[in-house]
Amino acid sequence: MAVRLYPSPTAFLPVARLVYRTDPVRYTSELTALRTAGDDGLFLSVLDGVGVVGAALQTPGDALLVSGLDPAMVEQAVAAFGTTAGSRLPAVRGTTAPATAFVHEWRESGRGDPQSSIARTLYRLGDLHPPTDVPGTGGLAGAADDDTVLEWLDGFFADAFDAAPDPPARRRYLDGIRAAGGDVLLWMLDGTAVSMARVHAPAAGVSRIGPVYTPPEARGRGFGAAVTAAACAQAFRRGARDVVLYADHANPGANRIYRRLGFRAVAETIEYRY
Repeated sequence: MAVRLYPSPTAFLPVARLVYRTDPVRYTSELTALRTAGDDGLFLSVLDGVGVVGAALQTPGDALLVSGLDPAMVEQAVAAFGTTAGSRLPAVRGTTAPATAFVHEWRESGRGDPQSSIARTLYRLGDLHPPTDVPGTGGLAGAADDDTVLEWLDGFFADAFDAAPDPPARRRYLDGIRAAGGDVLLWMLDGTAVSMARVHAPAAGVSRIGPVYTPPEARGRGFGAAVTAAACAQAFRRGARDVVLYADHANPGANRIYRRLGFRAVAETIEYRY
């Protein structure tokens, strides 16, 4: 097998069609990343002498996405990635087998061990069963809601990644949502926002929900389930055929909620952080 690197997402597009568009649910992260990727990203394919059989990509500062690789391909991928990025690898994310194989090969090549890992289930929505006993209504966040959304993004990153407050980074994140054509849904109770969910614009017919966040003082009242259901409805209004989301294994309550809403597991994933 051979590895090829591409100078731009445009040059990589035929690979994306061959690999990622065959299963846009499983490759939701790759397809949404490609939407806003620039020429400063890393785009890699694996060829078997007949054609493309695997792919991986990374945008600057983000995880290397390796779900498109078979574990047997990672040795060549590590060698090629190492010549381009050296040891500057913030994270590796993908379905469990290729991600774990990549991290093992990265370690064997002398480039270090991950500092932490986050296991997640990728869910696909079957029939939506929104909660019927949660007060309030859903609506799109606008510019007037930015202060609330930015505060809650800080809360989400603190909960999910133990991240310190970083207002400039959260502003860039929110601007990135809008630049990618995404939405933020708010669940409103008596005129006050009590929960939020991001809705990614559909990519190859698939829209992803997340992050979903409810501030501590509003938890335990069903608002997270309600805003997730509203986000699903918004995704369908925008033309999505399928709706997906990730849920951390460390949050069993969220997993139960998503299953009650109608989500069904399709893949197990893991993110290794360096």
